[in-house]
Amino acid sequence: MNKFLSIVIVFSAVISNVYSQIATSSPYSRFGLGELQESILPQYNAFGGASTAITNSNSVNPNNPATYTSFGPNSFLLSTGGWHQTTRMQNINVDQIVNNNAFSHLILGFPINRKLGASIGMIPFSNIGYEINARDNDYNADMNYYGDGGISNIYFGGAYALSNSFSIGLNASYLFGGLNRRKQLVYDDDSFLTSKSNSKINLKGYYYELGLLYEKMINENDAFSIGFLANNNSLIRAKRSEIVFSELDGEQQDIFVDDTEWGYINLPRNTSCGISYNKDKKWLLVADYNLQDWADYRMFDESDNLANSSRISAGIQYTPDYNSVTKYYKRVDYRFGGSYSNTPLQFDNRQLIEKSISFGFGIPVKKSRTKYDFSCTLGQRGTLEGKLIKEQFIRLGLSVSYDGIWFVKRKYD
Repeated sequence: MNKFLSIVIVFSAVISNVYSQIATSSPYSRFGLGELQESILPQYNAFGGASTAITNSNSVNPNNPATYTSFGPNSFLLSTGGWHQTTRMQNINVDQIVNNNAFSHLILGFPINRKLGASIGMIPFSNIGYEINARDNDYNADMNYYGDGGISNIYFGGAYALSNSFSIGLNASYLFGGLNRRKQLVYDDDSFLTSKSNSKINLKGYYYELGLLYEKMINENDAFSIGFLANNNSLIRAKRSEIVFSELDGEQQDIFVDDTEWGYINLPRNTSCGISYNKDKKWLLVADYNLQDWADYRMFDESDNLANSSRISAGIQYTPDYNSVTKYYKRVDYRFGGSYSNTPLQFDNRQLIEKSISFGFGIPVKKSRTKYDFSCTLGQRGTLEGKLIKEQFIRLGLSVSYDGIWFVKRKYD
């Protein structure tokens, strides 16, 4: 009961903080659904985001539901965490440093029987947070653009082992949240009216992800895995409301409220494939390739001029001796990785590139089934060419995972 109560307290605290944080300050979050949270768990961030073929009995991998069959008997896995990011944003005139913190995930995993496993959790899907200021010299006015909000994902997944080597899984995800965008036109002449508009989009809907996993034991200590993940091309129900009004000396003068508009957001198909190789229970090598058809994206029949995205990521993990009793440092997982991606953002037919390198550690707690995972990612997105913005960032991630045991009778009271 104490464990269950602790879980409820953690869950309540996380939920209360999700909506109180601005998880990005990037001007690029203005486009599409905002800044996508493609890789969330620190142990996978340390691999550059590669995770499609990673299976482990002591951790949950929501990036491929077919891996849920790997949970040990009577185990109960809980993981939660957060991250901090410092970003340096530059254009040809301005250099600025911003800091953001956010919740990363809350996920549970457990076996149902020898062939069935399940997971449930809440993870962020995208975030908006920007402030852009421009000058209209022809009309002697400042143009200000603001945005905030985000989309969250609650999922439930199950997996079935068709054989000792092949598993299939499905995640059913519920997306919900709000995207707020505001515009302001402020004239130097105080006798002119200040024009403002607020646009808000609330959305909620379902989409599904199918995962496949093939794992082959080469010998007692070596294993090779191939993973595949794809989601359906989904229509997410959305409501858009817009208010346009003007002010003079801080007092509202007139107002025009658009009728509420209902429509759909077309969430494009996403496909990932990956491989992993585990050698001597010491070395783990992983690699992923991801494609998403953002050219098919539509929000109320508006495309936002996005392009198809792709990402390649890879990483390596070294564990000197996972079962060492005398030397603690030998049980630590040492990780390193990197990624290179063509983002969905394009301007004047120039598609923005994001690249990163990362490292991290998996730190077990002595005499406990608890583990801490830490990751550090150094990356860059964008360019100074074409009057665009270059972002250089450092992201630190930390999660705590607990591997409990259910339904085991005590021999002694």
